[in-house]
This record gives sequence, C-alpha cells and structure tokens, in this order.
Amino acid sequence: MRICHLSDSHLGAGALHSKRGESGLTRRQEDVIRTFVEAVDRIVDIRPDICIHSGDIFDSVRPLNRIIALAGEQLHRLADRHGIPTVIITGNHDAPKQPHLGAALDIFRHIKNLHVASRSRLEVFEVSSGCRVYALPHCLTADLQKQELVRCVPDSSSGCNILVMHGVAAGMPEFSMADLGEQELPLDIMGRFDYTALGHFHNYCQVAPRAYYAGSTERLSQAERGVGKGFIEVTVEPFAVAFHKVQAREMVDLPVISAVGKRGDELAALIREHVEKVDSRNKIVRLKVQDVSEETLKTLPAGVINDLKQESFSLNITFEKEKTESAEYEFGRSGIGRLDTGFVEFLNSVDLKGFDKERLISEALRYLSLES
Repeated sequence: MRICHLSDSHLGAGALHSKRGESGLTRRQEDVIRTFVEAVDRIVDIRPDICIHSGDIFDSVRPLNRIIALAGEQLHRLADRHGIPTVIITGNHDAPKQPHLGAALDIFRHIKNLHVASRSRLEVFEVSSGCRVYALPHCLTADLQKQELVRCVPDSSSGCNILVMHGVAAGMPEFSMADLGEQELPLDIMGRFDYTALGHFHNYCQVAPRAYYAGSTERLSQAERGVGKGFIEVTVEPFAVAFHKVQAREMVDLPVISAVGKRGDELAALIREHVEKVDSRNKIVRLKVQDVSEETLKTLPAGVINDLKQESFSLNITFEKEKTESAEYEFGRSGIGRLDTGFVEFLNSVDLKGFDKERLISEALRYLSLES
C-alpha cells in the first residue's frame, strides 16, 4: 500500500502582497497555487494507491470563487481523471466556525473517488479493498473533538487502517502555529494505526513511529525560510517514508545592519549593497537595521528604499531606533504596536453582527505582528 500525503496548501494566502501577476491574483497567491499544482503533478506521476490531504487546503473559510475552482480542478484530476482515491479533511483555517455554515470543501463531494470530511465529525471511508481511512476534520469545539476521538478505533479485520487529523500533537508545543482554535491530538491514538497523516504544523516532521506532519506546500512565514516544502510518499509494509520537495519561493534573512555614525545617504547605500548581494528579484527578503537615530532616518533618501522594494519580489526592512534613556518607542515597523491597539478599538466600535468578533481580533493581531 502506497500513500501520498500532502497538507496545508492554504490556497488564497498571500492576498496582502503588493505585486500582482497576470492572473490578477497577487504574486504570492500565485506562488501558493503553483506549488500546490506541482505537488499534484508529482503525485499523479507516482500514482499511489491513496492520496490524503490533511487539512487547510484553503487559507480561509470563504475563499475566492476562482480559488475554489482551482482546488476543484486539481482534486478532480487526482480522484476522477487519474483514479487515485483521495481523502481530504478541513483544517482550522477552512473549517466553518458556526454550526449552520457549510465548508467550501462540501461542493466537491460530487467528485468521483473523492472523500470529504468537513462536518465536524469522524467519517470512515473504505477507499480501496482492505483499506479504511478514519478522517477526523477540525471540530467546532474541543469537547466535540474529544467525543469523536473516542471513535477513532481501527478495524482489526481491515488490512490497513489510516488516521487523518489536523491539529497540535499533544504535549509538543513546538507544533503549535499559535492559531485561533487549534486543537490537541493525542499521541496514543496515533499508535493504533498503520499510518497517521497530520496537518496544521507547516514543517515536515515525524511525531510518532508512524505519524507524520507533511508540512505546507509553500513557505508561508519567514520562520519557514530554511525548510523544504512538498509532500510525503509512504509505503505501509514494509514501512518507509520519502519526502518529495517542490520549488517553493526562497526566503532570506539578511545580516543585521548597524546605523551607528552613518548619514542617511550612507545607510541607504549600505542597505542597497546588502539587498543586491542576494539578488532579491525572486526572493522574499527581510532586513533589520538597528541603532537608527532620528536624524539618520530623516535624511534617509526615501527614493532609494522605494526603488529597492519595487525591484525586489518582496522586501521588508525594519528600522529600530537607537537606544537612549528617553526612548519610549521604536519606529519604522515598531509603530505597529500602537496600530494593533487602534485596530482592536475600531473593531470594538463597529457593528460586527454575523461575524466571529474574537476570531477577527485574533487574526488581525496575528497579521499585524508578522515579521515576514
């Protein structure tokens, strides 16, 4: 039995990127789509017995129509056109947050050979002769999840039992993505199955003898800059795992620059030198400049920085104020501290009927604090 396991494609992510591609989507959204399609292409070539997607195929509960259409086309390729039994569950990003809402994934239930678990409960699929897949999507509440976990008991008469879940491996905080509503997954349950396909954590890794996170199919934060992206190929007996990489966008952290004793024009020239060394035209680049005086910042040629950002695929420069006894706040990106407070105050002042207010605030604070 051979399984291909991918996860956390987050289609639709990257909407805030400043540059747009020919498709009309941002170039980061195109990146996320491109690596997902590359993974599907490779899986089609491998032709496994089963394909599993362990959640967060979408970055949000209500993705754009064109993103939904793109996902449907690729799932149709896998399951129907190429006859690969495919199982997919919702993760915490694309699972409905209210009981009366349906998941975007539900519209794909008509695709032949595709098995969708999206209704906040365990679904068991007989995907091929002698193989059962226990698919537990992200649940509306932790209590509901606990009830469904009790039902995750493999069938001793089945030749192969596979478990699919989305969340944080219990007792392992390093696998948390600090996302709203993420749920814990007990390790003891994983040990009962021939393979456990996990989603949520964005880096490929093993958490139990036969339990793995496949990771995301594209780099989604600067914290993932040195990590390969792709999907897993699993052979159940004898047990073996191979990780297949896709061509994800490169991310680079440049060495920190000190602005001590430099005029604005000198600092701008040094920033340009550092950025040009890594050829930022096709990379996501982050640079921190420390010890910047107010006088240096005032005389920094704005045109140089703007030109560099236009020439780069993505360039984030953070300026940190020189430390003095009277300095209360950093500046540059550091002003975000007051922006997040103001945004929460704004959300508290408007009518958010029909929206999940706590999630809006949590997601807003998460995005405003990102360094990538």
